[in-house]
Formats: sequence, structure tokens, C-alpha cells
Amino acid sequence: MSALASMKLAGAVSLALIANRMDSVHKTVGDAAIGVTRTFDPEGFVAPGVARWVDRSGGIAIGYPSVTLRVRPPNKTSRIYRISANVVLPSLEVASPSTASGFTPAPQVAYSHMFSGEWLLPERGLLWERQAILDLVMSMLMATITASDAAPSDATGSPLRNAIENFDAPWG
Repeated sequence: MSALASMKLAGAVSLALIANRMDSVHKTVGDAAIGVTRTFDPEGFVAPGVARWVDRSGGIAIGYPSVTLRVRPPNKTSRIYRISANVVLPSLEVASPSTASGFTPAPQVAYSHMFSGEWLLPERGLLWERQAILDLVMSMLMATITASDAAPSDATGSPLRNAIENFDAPWG
């Protein structure tokens, strides 16, 4: 496996433009480039084929946001590559400064927001097919879907944003 490098991720993408050839993705807000809001440093390989990065800026290890990437090659029973990506954003419990005895309790995770995505890629699939599925998923996540329901130029955006932010069902 190759060495792990830090990942710099933007916290908000309000407008994304996907280039004609699906190789490059240009993220812009108006004309300005999106700034990096988190840096995930490599934690290492937590298991064979599984790499993990964490954002240590919070200072409390139990509350580090993390990104995990797993690549499982085909085996004798399944000729499919499984590539999983997970993002975990924990929220720490709000504790009182100290108890009556002056003891401050250790931090605890109250809850975590999580994303888990998995690509199932047939071993005999072609590079352009893998690029196409990746680009479609990226388009959905970056809200760049354009409707073709009688008004092809009607940019509806991805239903994903409203589903996540407001728990809105995509069917209305």
C-alpha cells in the first residue's frame, strides 16, 4: 500500500460545476474557490485494506471526526471490488464544569452523524464505467442534478440536501 497523506476537505459546497470530461471537478462558490475547513491527518491502516484519517483540531481524541476508506478485492465467491467510504462526525456530551466534589467527568460521545457509502465494482468493468458511477454519485452529493421532466433547463438540485437538512421525503 502507498503512504497516506493528509486530506483537506471543504465543509460547505453551495455550487459545484462538473467539467465536461469527468476527470476534473471544479468546486466554486460564485467565482471564489472553496476554502479548506478541515484537515484530516492519517491515523494509519487500522486493518488490512482499511485506512483512516482524523481531524485532530478539536483536541479530544474521542471526539475526532474521521474518514475511513476500505478497499476489498474480489475473492473466490465474488468477483466484485467493494470500496467503502465512511465519515463520522461525533458530538461530545455537554458536561458540567465539575461535580460537587470538584471532579470533572471524562468527555463522552453524545451522538454521531455518519455517512456510509459503498461502491460495488465488477472486476471486469471498464475504467470509464467506474468513472461514470463515481461522477454520478459526486453530482448527487454536490447538488448538481438538472431535471429533465418537461423542462430540461430546470435545475432542481439534488433531493439529498432537503432529505438530510429537513428530513423531507423525495416524493413530496
